[in-house]
Amino acid sequence: MNILIIDDHPIVKEGIIARVKKVFPNATCTFSANARSAIAEIHKTKTDLVLCDLEFTAEPQKDGFFILEYILNYDARIKTIAFTNYNSYRIMKKAIQSGFMSFLDKGCSFKEFSETLTHVLKQGNYESASMKKLLQKKDTFLRSVFSDSLYGITDLSKRELELTLLIGKTTDKNKLAKRMGITVHTIDSHIKNILSKLALKDRKEIALFSEEFREEIIKHIK
Repeated sequence: MNILIIDDHPIVKEGIIARVKKVFPNATCTFSANARSAIAEIHKTKTDLVLCDLEFTAEPQKDGFFILEYILNYDARIKTIAFTNYNSYRIMKKAIQSGFMSFLDKGCSFKEFSETLTHVLKQGNYESASMKKLLQKKDTFLRSVFSDSLYGITDLSKRELELTLLIGKTTDKNKLAKRMGITVHTIDSHIKNILSKLALKDRKEIALFSEEFREEIIKHIK
């Protein structure tokens, strides 16, 4: 098994490799400090798993997302984990949406580290404890911000619920009217009702609410 660790802080090299070796004693570990050497290593060796930091001080444009895009185009079978100090829901969400199979905080416990590497290698996508903590933190925050809006979902008609879901995909009124088969004037009327019932300010807030609480909205449509 070949595992590539990509991080521009050589001081952490031995510590990360020691952790990996504790999980997979027979693994061959390679360390790259930048995108160029990482890509060269991927070409040279059949890589099974990549642990990749997300930011590189010397080459900010060729970050972990740049490397991931290359990997996905070169060989999507390579398993990838974002391994970073960025303990942020926004960064975690971007990492997963970009194609990383999991996300680990560098300060995670060995148990979480071991479970995540093992699951990703065997199954692919895996929700680590780091991810669960960030999701819970985000959910608690959003539910406090949108408490009135969540309560107001029950006041929306079926058409208003459907429109709320669509606004999560686009805020363009002409596109919304075409998708729903109604006039822009009717869209305006529905949006006015949605804003009032959900205590929101504009279409951007509806879009955010729709994106974050999609499942809640779908439950009420059914």
